[in-house]
Amino acid sequence: MRAGWLTALDADVPRGSGWLSPVELEVLDGLSVLKRRSDWRLGRWAAKRAVAAWLRCDVGQVEVVAADDGAPEARVDGRPGPVSLSLSHRAGHALALVGEPGLPLGCDLELVEPRSDAFVTTWLGAGEQRLVAEAPEPDRPRVANLLWSAKEAAAKARRQGLRVDVRRAGVALGSPRSDGWAPMRVTWSEEGLETDGWWREDGEFILTVAASGTEPPQRLM
Repeated sequence: MRAGWLTALDADVPRGSGWLSPVELEVLDGLSVLKRRSDWRLGRWAAKRAVAAWLRCDVGQVEVVAADDGAPEARVDGRPGPVSLSLSHRAGHALALVGEPGLPLGCDLELVEPRSDAFVTTWLGAGEQRLVAEAPEPDRPRVANLLWSAKEAAAKARRQGLRVDVRRAGVALGSPRSDGWAPMRVTWSEEGLETDGWWREDGEFILTVAASGTEPPQRLM
């Protein structure tokens, strides 16, 4: 199965709100915190562009709404779009991932930044903590953020996000290929479920994609 991705920056988002549908405008009007409004607009713009590129339609035809479980879903010309969708935003950057209809997928974008010892011991398993501890000191933030990002992406693929206890998820990481993508696998200990995916570095950021049975996603634009 196929998937595609793109990133967007705050500076890419059109000024004004003419590109938002009435339903989207209603959601935006309900957000009072300036940063939350900015992040929401950025995520919606990235998602609309990704869906439009995937389906080869105009951005203006695409509407992104929240499903009952909170996951983003795309509509095209007012009807459910034939596409799966996930999105993430961090520090003025957004990541949107699209795939074939019905494909369980999730994505996460993390800035490589220091993580406290308390964060590592709280959210990472014993084996993952060893990976962080055994990494060269300058590389530990990258490893810690990568492991956390993989858990978040896999939780989104389950359409549960952080409602599921990601401490039950164990992450195994592969080495980067020539195209920059590296395989990963997230195993949920209690359920015995496995979620495969891919990760890569993109400047100061880590991108993770949870989409079992796919090749590495293709950059859309």
